[in-house]
Amino acid sequence: MRLIFSQIRRWLFEKHEVNYLYFCIFFIGIAVLSLSHFFLVEEPSPSIRLFFMIYALGQSVFEVWVFILIAYILKQWAPKWTFFAFIAFLFMFLLVHLTNFILLRLIDTSVMYLFKFLFGRGFDHLVTAFLALGLNFRMMVLITLSIFCLPLIGLLLYWWTNRFARLNPWNLSLGQIIVALLAIGNSLLVLEWFAYPYLDRWTYNKLHTRLPFGDTFFAPPPPSIRLAHPLAPLRNEQETRETLPPLTALSKPNIYLFVIETLRRDFVNPSTAPNLSLFAKNNIDFHASSANSNWTALSWFSIFHSDLPFNWAAVRDTWKEGSIPLQLLKELGYKIHIHASPDLHYFNMDHAIFGEKRQLIDHIEENFTNHQLDPCDRDLLCLQAFEQEIKKEGGREGNLYIFFLDSTHSEYSFPKNFPLKFEPIAKQINYLTFSQKGLELVKNRYRNAIFFVDSLMGNFFRTLQNEDLYNSAVIMVTGDHGEEFYEERSLFHGTHLNRYQIEVPIFCRFPGASDAASEATHIDLFPSVLHYLTGKEDFSNLFDGKSIFSKNRSPYRIAVLQNGSNPPVEFLIAEKESYLQLRFLSSENISRQTLLEVVDMQTPEEMKDNLKENVQNSFLQALDPFLKK
Repeated sequence: MRLIFSQIRRWLFEKHEVNYLYFCIFFIGIAVLSLSHFFLVEEPSPSIRLFFMIYALGQSVFEVWVFILIAYILKQWAPKWTFFAFIAFLFMFLLVHLTNFILLRLIDTSVMYLFKFLFGRGFDHLVTAFLALGLNFRMMVLITLSIFCLPLIGLLLYWWTNRFARLNPWNLSLGQIIVALLAIGNSLLVLEWFAYPYLDRWTYNKLHTRLPFGDTFFAPPPPSIRLAHPLAPLRNEQETRETLPPLTALSKPNIYLFVIETLRRDFVNPSTAPNLSLFAKNNIDFHASSANSNWTALSWFSIFHSDLPFNWAAVRDTWKEGSIPLQLLKELGYKIHIHASPDLHYFNMDHAIFGEKRQLIDHIEENFTNHQLDPCDRDLLCLQAFEQEIKKEGGREGNLYIFFLDSTHSEYSFPKNFPLKFEPIAKQINYLTFSQKGLELVKNRYRNAIFFVDSLMGNFFRTLQNEDLYNSAVIMVTGDHGEEFYEERSLFHGTHLNRYQIEVPIFCRFPGASDAASEATHIDLFPSVLHYLTGKEDFSNLFDGKSIFSKNRSPYRIAVLQNGSNPPVEFLIAEKESYLQLRFLSSENISRQTLLEVVDMQTPEEMKDNLKENVQNSFLQALDPFLKK
């Protein structure tokens, strides 16, 4: 027993040399990146900002001491190669912090967002998801070089700093390292205990992701409300198919649906999109129109399934026969033609929409497989192939043409010889050095991409008119989601449920129809088509959407925040200029939960006196049709 205690004492108190210069450099890197966030963020309370800055420094110190502990143990008691492998890995960890800093600065979200996005569906979707980010070639080269070179740089830096550290050595024992970790951890707990009464949940939500660990020991309790019932569970596919009603089409006009990537509503105007603006003026436009998500896969699901995308992942993974609205159109005798520029296999959405064997599709033209082409070139091919197809086959009725266009996705594409209307432009987006000074140049790229897509739309309208197909055509044009340009601390999309990321144009032409609603979302598109074709208005047992011609419509619009490949847990309920943003307290099985965190809100002044009751009686009624009965 004495021998064991002697051995433990030797382990705890025997001192060994530590390369303190290497770990000091690591600490400086983490601390500078973390503190920079709090200098850049605009927070009204200096004391709260000071708390988070001190806490960030404390976590940086704690993190470095954890790495010292691991390196100490490996160096003394593990094979030599494991120690050097850890040193190499450690420098890669600094790259994670740098990536986190860039993501928070650009899109106001942490590196976990990128991790879930890239790896949420396993390695087979990694390449597809990476391409969907729209990074330019230069950035992809830099990322690749960083992954391969940084471990070597880390090893060289350790060797170089170790030479200087030995000139003035710093010896530590395992006991001293453990005591340091306990002291730092307890100090953070005490600091948090003093600050806790002054932290509100909404300020905390904005700032805690900027900490090195992305969180604190404790979080202020969220304001919450409770639903009367949980959300309705996923419909059973077989039972739903068995209840499909027999339908008869009053007529079978050709239907043309355009889903344009990243098309923000207020950027579509007579200057950037003269053809689309004229189309909207002469047909159906909405006072308020929005996507049901800020992310492509969920928006595609909403459009083609006419369902809110809470259950999209389960449908994607379990359903075999594709979209119910498309199945109904097939029963009416429609042929489905696809012209796609982006990758339809993105998160297996082609199977979720068109069936696991794409059996709902009668004809498809896919251009994504040609990686030598830019998105604008693929979009052009889509419209050219359609023009040849329509002239050759001349289908006058009974055809649904679906176009997926991609030019307006970052980094915003247009042909090299295309005359630019908006200048100057950014040649490409440098994500490492990007600042708001170059924001207008990026916006001009986006405007030119919209202008190019609009020119394609002009050619499409003229083709229909020349072939005498326009007057009878049902036409729908929308974007899958919007795009933010730092209006609320973020660039691009997929990060916030604000109007910049979810408001999209929805322009419709239904010949002879009138009295459309003043608002619409994606889930309403195909219910409107079926209502127009058959005269049947109520499909509430099959999907969530309502016809824009229905008199019994909710005034609320609902959009969900993407959650990678997982079911969304955060969503927005909007009415006019008011909104309520909610989050399920757990990501596990949201169809069993009734307690929701209030993430954000904007409500009329008269509602604020008795906020909880008013929210319960107003916004939450928007969810009534979607709750378990």
